[in-house]
Amino acid sequence: MKTKTYLSALVLLFFSLLAGGSVNDDDIRAFAICFVVIVVVIGIFVGIQNVVESSNKEKRLRMIKEDEQASTDFDRSVSIGDDRCKLYFDASKNKVMIMRIMTEGITKEYVDGFDFPRKDLARYGNGIFNVYDPKSRKLLSGTYKDAKIIYDVTDFSQESKNRKTTKEAIEPFFCSMKTKNNSTLANDMSTNVLIDENHGLMAVTRNGKFKQLIYYIKEEKLPTKTGCESRISVKNIGSYLFIMDDFFKVLVLISDSSHKVFNYTDIIEVSYEENGNQLFTKSTGRTVGGAIVGGVLMGGAGAVVGGLSGNSKQNKEIKSMNVKILLRNTDQTTYTLYFKDSSGVLKTKEENDRKLYEKYLKNANRAKDLLSIIIDDARQNAPQIAHVVSQPVASKSPSIADELTKLAKLKNDGILTEEEFQAQKTKLLG
Repeated sequence: MKTKTYLSALVLLFFSLLAGGSVNDDDIRAFAICFVVIVVVIGIFVGIQNVVESSNKEKRLRMIKEDEQASTDFDRSVSIGDDRCKLYFDASKNKVMIMRIMTEGITKEYVDGFDFPRKDLARYGNGIFNVYDPKSRKLLSGTYKDAKIIYDVTDFSQESKNRKTTKEAIEPFFCSMKTKNNSTLANDMSTNVLIDENHGLMAVTRNGKFKQLIYYIKEEKLPTKTGCESRISVKNIGSYLFIMDDFFKVLVLISDSSHKVFNYTDIIEVSYEENGNQLFTKSTGRTVGGAIVGGVLMGGAGAVVGGLSGNSKQNKEIKSMNVKILLRNTDQTTYTLYFKDSSGVLKTKEENDRKLYEKYLKNANRAKDLLSIIIDDARQNAPQIAHVVSQPVASKSPSIADELTKLAKLKNDGILTEEEFQAQKTKLLG
C-alpha cells in the first residue's frame, strides 16, 4: 500500500510539471532518471521490509513455541490469536492468559473467571479480542499498544437491570459492524456487538474497549419469550447495524457513535431523499412506488417517487442521500440515516463518483426495503394502529399545473432524465 502511495505521488508530480509547461527535454530526461532511481530504491526498501517482517514473524513464532514448552503451570491446549498476541484458556484454573509477543520479549496478563466458551464467543482479529463467558456472564475485550496489553472486564451479572431471563436458554452471539473508515479490513472487528437474548441486552465494544450496554427489552417482558431458537436477525447496511428481534418486534440501530431502539409500531413511515427531494415513501397507511414500479407522483407531496432505480448515467450532482424514519414519538419525530459517506458533491458523469453513488444507493435501497418490511409487520400485527394512521387528511388536491411545475423542477435538478420527464408528463395529461 505504501509503495502504491509513493508511486502515485511521483506520477502526479511528474504530470504536474509537464502541465506547468516550464520544463524542457533535458528536465524531462533528468526527472525520468530520478523517477526510475526512486522506484528502484522504494522497491529495495519494500523488499527489505518484507524480509525483515518475515524474519520477525519467524522469531515470534519460535518465541511462542519456546515459551509454551518452558511453561508447565498453565494449560496451553486451547488458544486464539496470532504471532503477535495469543489468549490461552486454562479450564482447571478458570483463567485466561493474554500474551503479547514482540521480538524484544513477551508480556503476559492473567484474568480470572473465564472458561473457553466456544469458538464464536472467543474472537480475535487485527489485534482486537472479545471473549464472552455465558456462565459467568463476563465480557473480556481488549487490544495492545507496543508491549502493553490493554483490556476491560465487564461483569453483567452485577448489573441491576434484566436479572430475569427468558424461559428457555438462547445462545448468545457476537456480530461485527463494518464502518466507513475501516470497512476494507478482512477481519474487521473494530466494532463488535454481543447479543444476549436471555437477558435482553446488547454490549458494544469498539477497538477492544467496552463502550455501552443496551437494554432493548424491559425485564418484565423477558419471561414471555418462548422457544430456545434465536429470533434475532442482523444486517450490516452502510455504516449502520440493523438488529431486529422478531419476537418482541424491536429494532436496534447502531452507528459509529450511537444507538437507537425502536418498537416496530414506533415506525410510521420511511422515505428516501436525494438533495432534499423525496423519491420514495412508505407508511403504515400507504405506499408510493418509484421508477422501478412505474414512477408516479405523490399526491400533494410534489416529488416523483423514483430515482431508486439507480439511473446514475444521468448527469446528476448528489449532495445528500438520506433515509428518514418518521416516528410515533413527540420527543423525537424523525430519525435520519445518512448513506453518502464521502465529503463533497458526487458528479455521476465521473466514473469514480458514479461508482460511489451506486454503492450508496444500493445501501439506501437495502435500508428502505428492510424498514418497509418492518412497517408491513407492524401493520399486520397492529391493525388498529395502521387504521388510525391511514385515515385520510382533508387537503386540496394538487392541480395538473402544480404537478407539471414539480416535474420540471425535478428534471432541472437532475433527478429525472428527459425521457422520464416526458413519460410522467404524458401520464398527467393522459
